[in-house]
Amino acid sequence: MSVQNTQGRSSGSPRLADIPFEETRPVEPKAPAWKGLLSFQKIERQKARHYWIKLPLEGAINTATHEILRHLPSSFVSAFGGTTSTLAQWRYRHRIFARRIARNLYALAPDLAETKVQRTHSLAAWWNNIGRTVAEFSKANDLWREGRISIKGLENLEEARVKGTPLIFVSMHLATWEAAFTAIHEGLASPSIGPFQPEPSRFTNQIVHKLRKRRRQYLFPPGQRSAIRLHKLLRAGEVSLTIFIDEVRDKQIHMPLFGRLPPQKGNAVVAIKLANTCGGTIIPFYMKRKTGALFDLNILPPLIPDDNGSSYEITATLNTLNRIFEPLVISNIQHWYMLGQLYLPNAFEDDTARKAHLLAMRRRETDTPLPPQAF
Repeated sequence: MSVQNTQGRSSGSPRLADIPFEETRPVEPKAPAWKGLLSFQKIERQKARHYWIKLPLEGAINTATHEILRHLPSSFVSAFGGTTSTLAQWRYRHRIFARRIARNLYALAPDLAETKVQRTHSLAAWWNNIGRTVAEFSKANDLWREGRISIKGLENLEEARVKGTPLIFVSMHLATWEAAFTAIHEGLASPSIGPFQPEPSRFTNQIVHKLRKRRRQYLFPPGQRSAIRLHKLLRAGEVSLTIFIDEVRDKQIHMPLFGRLPPQKGNAVVAIKLANTCGGTIIPFYMKRKTGALFDLNILPPLIPDDNGSSYEITATLNTLNRIFEPLVISNIQHWYMLGQLYLPNAFEDDTARKAHLLAMRRRETDTPLPPQAF
């Protein structure tokens, strides 16, 4: 299936093809001096050894694994990731981030933590999905082409396209989200660009860069230059935009809100501002794993600008996006990749009213989320 981009380009506007693909590479941090490997200063020595020894070793293993997996059948790769997740869960069982994952899972899904058996099974299910997601990253360019992603809500995309405005797809990191980039870029609204958050390892960034280069998708690293690129290309009607709004910023996940105040900056705010400056239409969507390496890409109704005007009010739109995505994340909590990056306030799980609210959200049918006014 392919839905061509029908947005018009104005004369003299920027062209995506004229941008060197190398501009999608993130700026790497300055390398520590080699002499730091033998430094008497502990911190200096640790930084040097991490950069020159630990990361290259991990990078070599990860690169070799990625190259092997991308040539194997998708179903095998997914199963391989699920199987190795057991080892990963055991390896990291005493790490702080692993304990945070367990705490967040039980706090956001109290029905999965009522007994020890439930806690064990639900946590193993989260690790299983993450293992599959990490392994499936090597097949992210193939899952769409192999017909492993079914589209639901195509009528919502058509409703947005009728307006003739730039399309801005927003989502959360559910299931294998990288494959959603491919589906939108190659099938639904081509070409699609967006921002991305670089990985701490330069070797992982190289893997990501090569993967996206093979499908010729421009996803830009953070920075003013990238922001200008996104803005100009959208205004020109050259592209659609795909952006995930549950990114890490200031060492925290700010969306979904989970009872907190809306953020004043971040990808969600960027998406809204870009929509306003280019007259674009915001389209929520999410990936859902059905079984194994089979997925649904669910396109939800486009957001209507405030008072049927031409722009989205930022705070109101953030709240609307939260009303859409928070129940989806809660109901699919075992498939939410960002669980380990969320820092919930103390005693979050002790709030009886909040617990009842979370349980109610988990019981909703995620394929047909309630409209904003129903919350």
